[in-house]
Amino acid sequence: MPEFSFVARNRKGLDVRGEIEARDQPTAVRRLQADDLTILRLEQVRELSWFRRLLQPIRSELVVLWLGQLAVMLAAGIPMLRCLEALASGAAGPPRFRKPLYRLTVNVQSGYSLSQAMRLAPEIFPPFVVGSVRVGEVSGRLPETLSNCARHLDKEHLYSLKLRGALIYPTTLLTCAGALMALCFTFMVPRFLQLFGDVQVDLPWPTRVLLETSQFLETYGPVVLATLAGPLLFAGWFFKRWAQTAPGRWYLEGWIMRIPWYGNQYRRRILAGYFRALATLLRSSVPLMVSLDVLVQSLDSEVMRATARFQQAAVGQGTTLSTGMRRSGMFPPLALEMMRIGEETGNPVPMLERLADFFDEEMTRGLDLLSHLLEPIVLLVLGVGVAFLLLAAFLPIYRLAEAF
Repeated sequence: MPEFSFVARNRKGLDVRGEIEARDQPTAVRRLQADDLTILRLEQVRELSWFRRLLQPIRSELVVLWLGQLAVMLAAGIPMLRCLEALASGAAGPPRFRKPLYRLTVNVQSGYSLSQAMRLAPEIFPPFVVGSVRVGEVSGRLPETLSNCARHLDKEHLYSLKLRGALIYPTTLLTCAGALMALCFTFMVPRFLQLFGDVQVDLPWPTRVLLETSQFLETYGPVVLATLAGPLLFAGWFFKRWAQTAPGRWYLEGWIMRIPWYGNQYRRRILAGYFRALATLLRSSVPLMVSLDVLVQSLDSEVMRATARFQQAAVGQGTTLSTGMRRSGMFPPLALEMMRIGEETGNPVPMLERLADFFDEEMTRGLDLLSHLLEPIVLLVLGVGVAFLLLAAFLPIYRLAEAF
């Protein structure tokens, strides 16, 4: 989604600078005017190239560290502005991370609250953090809320690291195998064509398949690639734009949850994030209805946002949270039973945290199972490929030896 850089004046007459994500410029204008800002300058930010984004990533551990440091400083009684100035001046990381922190400090100095200033830096602070901080400001428990947000983001980051770690080995093997296959079809197979082209011998089927595939790629490969490149690029662009809409995200998540293994992992991940976010808000003494409203506005998963919206309506009608969870059809029986027990005890927060930890552990077990299964499967696939190449290479040589 495009980003727009703006300079505006708030109700106190102070200048405010920041960036905002919007579908187009009129949408950005409406959102800024809804915040009682008088726009002085608004222009679309030129997107960084993929190469510069690769060289200047915003790592989530930097955000976790910043939130934890701010929580410690605020708990020690240091004024907010001094905390932000100290953290902005000593922040590590690329300019894409330090620059928004400086803007955040300037905006808070201009009279914005911390949550309002965070909302103007969406490239660093996800909606959940912004909503939680807003509630923490209202409840007077901002340091605790910041610490809880840091722990929540840290859990998400650890899961991402585990998933990447589980995929590194098979991805490396498959990449090397693909490179070897390309080398084989580029250099080895043409030499086979020269060797067996003038010899009248019945080639075995593995060799014929290899030779015909190589000839097809050599003759029609560039044409096929040039023909499919345009439609594939357009389809990718259209799919990306569609996946950014609410209906698109809804259908995409529904499709993802039907994928074997990965669908279960994705469901566990969004359930763990939901329970941990709700526990974080309730532990910060935020009322249940307000907590659900924050989840509706801040969750990344469109399915869980709709679920939180449904639960908010059910709780507003006088039902319990566990009843709303059961009616939504999104939660497994274990979660329903634990929530019902938590409500009976009058303190559902420990149950919510246990559920989040439980689904985290289930994700870890799933990743361990994937890593243990992928290794033999990838080795088996590579073994079959190598055996096929060896048969295609040596069977005709054996037949030539028999012929002579």
